[in-house]
Amino acid sequence: MGTLRLAEERGLTPQSANHFPLHLIRSLRSDQTPGTLGPGLKQGQELILVCTPVFPLSCVVQQYAWGKKGSNSEVARLLASSDPLAQISEDKPYAELWMGAHPRGDAKIFDNHVSQKTLGQWIAENQDCLGSKVKVAFKGKLPFLFKVLSVETALSIQAHPNKELAEKLHFQAPQHYPDANHKPEMAIALTSFQGLCGFRPVEEILTFLKKVPEFQLLIGDDAATQLRQSVRSDPQMVTSALRSCFSHLMKSEKKAVAEQLNVLVKRISQQVSAGNNMDDICGELLLRLHQQYPGDIGCFAIYFLNLLILKPGEAMFLEASVPHAYLEGGKKKNEKKGSARRNPF
Repeated sequence: MGTLRLAEERGLTPQSANHFPLHLIRSLRSDQTPGTLGPGLKQGQELILVCTPVFPLSCVVQQYAWGKKGSNSEVARLLASSDPLAQISEDKPYAELWMGAHPRGDAKIFDNHVSQKTLGQWIAENQDCLGSKVKVAFKGKLPFLFKVLSVETALSIQAHPNKELAEKLHFQAPQHYPDANHKPEMAIALTSFQGLCGFRPVEEILTFLKKVPEFQLLIGDDAATQLRQSVRSDPQMVTSALRSCFSHLMKSEKKAVAEQLNVLVKRISQQVSAGNNMDDICGELLLRLHQQYPGDIGCFAIYFLNLLILKPGEAMFLEASVPHAYLEGGKKKNEKKGSARRNPF
């Protein structure tokens, strides 16, 4: 929220006063201030209150196709509550609200005391607001992006590069990777929220290979056998076998994927119609994802990745290089600015 300093009028240092606009400096008398002022402060002594500016922002809304539409979206409701002139279209998606200085969504300062500019421009001119450590470490730029997401349909499966790879990708293709930061995320649920995050324990994946023959067929017998044998090996062998299985799935021919998905969907639908519970193979989730993205190879990813269901207020942390996908619900997300590599959905 900013830095707050109290100092005696004559003892106020340039560091604590000269870098702030005059309208942000307020003189108070301690005999007019209720409560205990603290050690060394005397009755009647003039104090100066200096604080970093706090101003409202006009934030950027991203209307990605997976967002909830109209006033059903928390993003749209937040937009309407903060901007009386905002017009919400009930037939358009409102997926993300960005609060930060990202090149593709730099918030605008909405304050009569500050000349009209973006948050990124203001920070560039007032870099001390970041604090000395952040200023040096991130070269005078805001290192995070705060978002609110409202998810109607599943997002693509993605994994953010680590810092070293992010710098390389930014150098090679800045049009696709607008900055050089890695992108760990902290996601906090505002409503009930579903997401995929990180690889399941190998034992769970092996169970799905046994119970879902359509999944086994796409992975292939050799890769599946390698994964089974790796359980008795060192972690490096497990990682190698898991990489092989996931690669086999993602490189499967579209025709084969569509055929096996149709077979699996038909089998699950018949069992559900007969009153049988198919939770042991994530039946309800697979049917929902297939309805959203028919024939998409990402539907099979639910057998590789952990399914997390968050209650409001619960959170999950996503480190760089961890595959994940948000499936349904509303959340706020704090992420370091950076890039992502995406797969289906």
